[in-house]
Amino acid sequence: MKKMTRLMALVLCLVLCVGLLAGCGSSTDDAAETTTTETAETTETTETAAETADDGSTKTFVFGTDTNCTTFDPAADLQNNSGCTVAAAVIEPLWSIGTDGSVELVLAESYEWTGDLELTVTIHSGITFSNGNALTSDDVLYTLEHLRDTSRTSSMVATIDYDATYCPDDYTIVIVLTEYDASLFDTLGNASNGILDRETCEADPDFTWLIGTGPYKLQGDGDSDRSGWTESVQYTLVRNETYWGDAPYYDEVIVKFYAEESTRYADLQAGNLDAAYLTEATYINSVDAGSVAGVNLVKQAAQGVQGLALHSTIISSESSGEVTTEDYESPLTDINVRMAVAHALDVETIVEALGEGTYSVATSALGEDNWAYADVGTYEYDPEYAAECLAAAGYSVDNPLTLTLVAENTAFNTALAEACQAYLAEIGINLDLSGMGDFATILPNLLSNGMDVCISTPSNGSGTDPASLLQQFGPSSDNGLMRMTDSTLSELFTSGSSSRDTEARAAIYAEFQQEMHDQYRFIPLYTETKSYGVMSEHASFADALNVTNILDVTLLTD
Repeated sequence: MKKMTRLMALVLCLVLCVGLLAGCGSSTDDAAETTTTETAETTETTETAAETADDGSTKTFVFGTDTNCTTFDPAADLQNNSGCTVAAAVIEPLWSIGTDGSVELVLAESYEWTGDLELTVTIHSGITFSNGNALTSDDVLYTLEHLRDTSRTSSMVATIDYDATYCPDDYTIVIVLTEYDASLFDTLGNASNGILDRETCEADPDFTWLIGTGPYKLQGDGDSDRSGWTESVQYTLVRNETYWGDAPYYDEVIVKFYAEESTRYADLQAGNLDAAYLTEATYINSVDAGSVAGVNLVKQAAQGVQGLALHSTIISSESSGEVTTEDYESPLTDINVRMAVAHALDVETIVEALGEGTYSVATSALGEDNWAYADVGTYEYDPEYAAECLAAAGYSVDNPLTLTLVAENTAFNTALAEACQAYLAEIGINLDLSGMGDFATILPNLLSNGMDVCISTPSNGSGTDPASLLQQFGPSSDNGLMRMTDSTLSELFTSGSSSRDTEARAAIYAEFQQEMHDQYRFIPLYTETKSYGVMSEHASFADALNVTNILDVTLLTD
């Protein structure tokens, strides 16, 4: 039987907080802060959607989240909350990695660098997928190939030499690299990059279902029976009775999608949810103040930093998954325009007004708890200087510049975009928000960089290593946010990701963060804090487990 910490590591952070490409890569051992309001209501046993009796009845956990699950392909899902949740519960990675770099083996029994560019991994024998197929090293190879062949994840595994990588037997894979990449090991430890069943996926290349080795499976067999899936409404996870590890506490987990946070919050108030993901300050502060009887606030400091990514080159969105066609060079290629944007925004006021104390102003592209974080400061709000910079680029209020912004149209994102739009209009920049939309609508632009400005995080949606958290700035990333041409930034990023010396890497990434700040490539806005309203009995589980994802409570063993 595996230790409790093994169970905690099965589910990583939900990713899409209020930004666009937030990563599911927060640490598996970050502490969750549980705020408990002492009221008469919270000390009473509250009847909720969960059955907690020991009388043999089904124990159900109902979780309300913000985004519709658009696909069951974990590599293509772009890490939205609902996608991350199903992936983390159904599939499992080779290992998990904490913010301190510690490694906890999951499907892997061992790993060893058998050469400078050769990683030999042995997986546990006797593990089966929920459909009964045996887990083999060939499934690991297939998963790597699938990551390579999916546009969102291709850059994460770009250093693997697939011609040289091979499986000497059913339980061993030798992964050969073309060059060392510190983020790769991190990538393979991400829950959403868990191991897939080759046979199932090749028979179902469109990923109409998901099969894994995890403690839960989607209710139904994925073919004639899809009783656990209601499109755009919810999916249901049930215990995987053949799971190789300790059985999870809850028999089933229902994940419900809500386009409007007000509706999600109302269902939490009514006791129809056991937990709800919260992003709007009004609701977060209401729960924190004890205004919802029997509900506690569970907060988790995430790795990600949300901000405005300023694209220098716009890529065609009509490229059939391959980013090859350059449409035009963005005005943001001119550093004067980037400087104008940065100094025109009163970031502190925006974050405080919208977050109402729930978010803190970011001072770098890395979160403060990352081992490579360097405080490079914020951009000074100076509209007069911003107007001078814009004038140097040939634009003004009388000759305005139009920039397109792409972001998911959540309530918070919309308010954030409108605030930025108002500030930029004062100096002569028209921020066009017509590119905002639901997740499915904006997905082609996300994959192809079909925008000038994007509300996003620099993470690739994987891991805790700075090489992963800054990967979208990487020069090798076809769909990297910056598509950098600056040689200094490119060289620093490559140097940091190719080094094995942690101390040297920290210094390199500190220089990279400073250089990126000086180049005005990314305007950090706020550090992510994920907040959940949780029925009190479940919050006590969360507190005891020191969770990083509210669904970790589903993995509390009987």
